[in-house]
Amino acid sequence: MPNDRRILTVPEEVEGPVAVLPTGNEYVSLPLVGPAAGVVDRPGVLSMAAAGLVEFAGAPGEPLLQPRIEVDGSPVALDHCTWERVDHWLPRFRAVDHRTQVAVEGTLFAPPGHKGFVYLLQAWCKEGGSRSFRVGLEGCWGETLQTIYTSRRVHGVRAIRRDRWTGAPVLETRPGVALAALGFSCSAVPLECSGDGGAEGRELAGEQPLRFAMAVTLPAGTHATVAFYAGVNRDADGARTTAVDLARRGWQSLLGDTRDWLRRRAVALPDTRLEQLLNLNGFFNYFYALGETIDTEDLVLVTSRSPLYYVSAAFWARDALLWSLPGVLLFDPGRARDMLVTAFTRYRRHAGIHSLYLDGSLLYPGFELDELAAYPVALQRYLAATGDRAILQDEGVREGLAHVESRFWEWRHRQVDLFGTMLCPSDDPATYPYLTYDNALAWRALDFLAQVGAEAGLSGGAIERCRRTAPRVRQAIYEHLVAEGPLGPMFAWSADLEGNREIYDEPPGSLQLLAYYGLCEPGDPVYRNTVNWIHSRHNPHHYPGARFAEVGCPHADHPFVMGIFNSLLSGRQDIARDILLNAPLDGGLACESFDRNTGVVKTGQAFATCAGFLAYAMHKALSGPVLTSYPGRDCGARPHG
Repeated sequence: MPNDRRILTVPEEVEGPVAVLPTGNEYVSLPLVGPAAGVVDRPGVLSMAAAGLVEFAGAPGEPLLQPRIEVDGSPVALDHCTWERVDHWLPRFRAVDHRTQVAVEGTLFAPPGHKGFVYLLQAWCKEGGSRSFRVGLEGCWGETLQTIYTSRRVHGVRAIRRDRWTGAPVLETRPGVALAALGFSCSAVPLECSGDGGAEGRELAGEQPLRFAMAVTLPAGTHATVAFYAGVNRDADGARTTAVDLARRGWQSLLGDTRDWLRRRAVALPDTRLEQLLNLNGFFNYFYALGETIDTEDLVLVTSRSPLYYVSAAFWARDALLWSLPGVLLFDPGRARDMLVTAFTRYRRHAGIHSLYLDGSLLYPGFELDELAAYPVALQRYLAATGDRAILQDEGVREGLAHVESRFWEWRHRQVDLFGTMLCPSDDPATYPYLTYDNALAWRALDFLAQVGAEAGLSGGAIERCRRTAPRVRQAIYEHLVAEGPLGPMFAWSADLEGNREIYDEPPGSLQLLAYYGLCEPGDPVYRNTVNWIHSRHNPHHYPGARFAEVGCPHADHPFVMGIFNSLLSGRQDIARDILLNAPLDGGLACESFDRNTGVVKTGQAFATCAGFLAYAMHKALSGPVLTSYPGRDCGARPHG
């Protein structure tokens, strides 16, 4: 019988999206940069104590930070600024005020390895002689927010004062003990501070905004350069001393190191526009799908560090291991290794469960087979890319693999070698429990465990169980999960093993990837009929006649960005290329779904893990020979049969 209790937890559609330019590093996220007047809002840190993001937010209509430039006592208008990305990741705005004949440039960057960011402001005269510049930042701290999926106000004391060492404001949120802090310093002196961040400071337990300003008046000249350093930490003393450290290093050195770091990791493509998209999404994944907690300095894996994503700051094994990790591997194999060790230690206890808090505790119950299989499948991908067999000797990985292997059998059918699930890859309830895509991943995972089990310390019984079952799963898929479709025999989406099959597909776990994962050959007639059905009028969630005719599903009845990477990896590169070059998406970033006619984001803004797999798929499909099979097939884990 089909599942008649299918409660769908679907996203709200984005109305009137505004493209922002997120940036950040492993310690601090700057999700809301721009688009107007160089504004910065909701800088955030990951916190183990808060089990999510802690964000410093402005007030309605007032961002946390915005630049203010004066020349000869007259304000310079920044109303008409334009933005660009430096090295695919650093936001930079330019504005020209024709009344004062002054040009302004602002660059934001968060140097990797440092708990903070730098706001570099430069102004110069378009014509005329020396003039007096005053360069500063104005701030409005309206509230502190805790974000786990959604955002809520952190009640408690918000304290602001002028630090005697830096001469600049330091902000600290204290719901009891200190939770997080943001402190400033400046490259020039003397620094003038005003508002609530003056010498006396202010502590406030209510909802009234705290306002502060800091500025430097420079000697007369034709140009001005001022850098504001912002340190983040778990309390005010850590934040203010971090700002001191940044100032001691100097913006020139920090900017140079940051740009060198980005350039060493950037990936080339023949098409420069596609190259920009790949690297933007790759860096967004690298810094927004994982990060270090501000209080314990532990690596955590999350869907997104942006509050714009509707289920941000939480762990999904599928997102982290099947989508984000391949993108991180492109840029930094060592960081990908850290992700795997973290997954097999911090998150293994609830392996296969829908969603976890960033500390590994249970957030959203419900079993998902693809999320259980994600652990060994990701490890296989890493071994294929790096050859690093030493990871199989890591105690956490070995214990994690044993735990993951043991969980499969709880969901095996009593008589058929197929495994059940509660939820689909879209996170919505399955109509029937035995999914073809999920079982393809299970086959992939068990086959890999059979190959590396001895090296990874699995018991002899577990190894034999995996070795015996893996080929039977593949055989059972062909015996029980193939249906007669309108275009001929095709893979069904799911079945109950009692005679009922479902013809369906969804982008988060598409049947288009069966050949990529090695279950079948790309020319298999059953597979080809399946792909053709997905992109035909028979599929109610395909959109023929639309400008961007990708595939959606009931979770969001719009084309999915996941459909783009499915097409890239299943031989439909031309369709994917057209969308990537012409659809705005979320300001160039991956989102969940987009409008079929305008190409603008409809659901799931700032989807960092999705950005990771998009970058990976672009690289694999567009940088050379087309990749049509999973990269682990011939790396010490060759499938049986």
